[in-house]
Amino acid sequence: MTVETLAVGLRGTRSYVQGSQILARTAELIAAEAAEPALLVSAKFTKITDRGVLVAFDAADLPAAFEVGRAQFAVGKARRVMRFFEVEGPEAPRIDDVPPSTRGLVTTGDGGGHADFAIDATFESYLSAVIECVKALHAGRGRHVTDIWFTALVGGRLPIASDYPRAGVLRVTPKIERIVDGRLQTLSVVDTETDRDIPPPFQICFSCLIGS
Repeated sequence: MTVETLAVGLRGTRSYVQGSQILARTAELIAAEAAEPALLVSAKFTKITDRGVLVAFDAADLPAAFEVGRAQFAVGKARRVMRFFEVEGPEAPRIDDVPPSTRGLVTTGDGGGHADFAIDATFESYLSAVIECVKALHAGRGRHVTDIWFTALVGGRLPIASDYPRAGVLRVTPKIERIVDGRLQTLSVVDTETDRDIPPPFQICFSCLIGS
């Protein structure tokens, strides 16, 4: 049972710690000790934070009031559940932004569409490109759409220590949407078109506000 502080920060002008950072730093910790290939299977975030973040490995005990999300990784035949907790205290440190990794966005106006991506072949850069693409497609629904957040990843088999394709196309197909507590919750399928079979399709969830 282990608790670690993640090296995350407020990137660029953002007022929150990105879910992709939290997952990538956790994946690095798992990869460092895993003797077998490891995959990200699922993730869910229940709140955003501008503070530091702790990750609790497996059954490590921390106050539930500070939990911001959790993720499940497959390591060989085993599953590891990681929980993320907000650190009380000052804001997370400010860190440099990174350039966009998608271009040529084509939106269908309902949260679906596609975009080209160019990344540095890491787990984090791929995940960041996916989130960037899906967020932009939600924004493409119209100027009345605001406060767009990545909330979950479902049914994934994303290798955390493999080289990813450096370029390709991300295709996003909306499947389910509903209003919960005044916010639009969406579930879409992400397909990655490259010259390699990494990774297979998975589902991603977002939340946003729809104005009039």
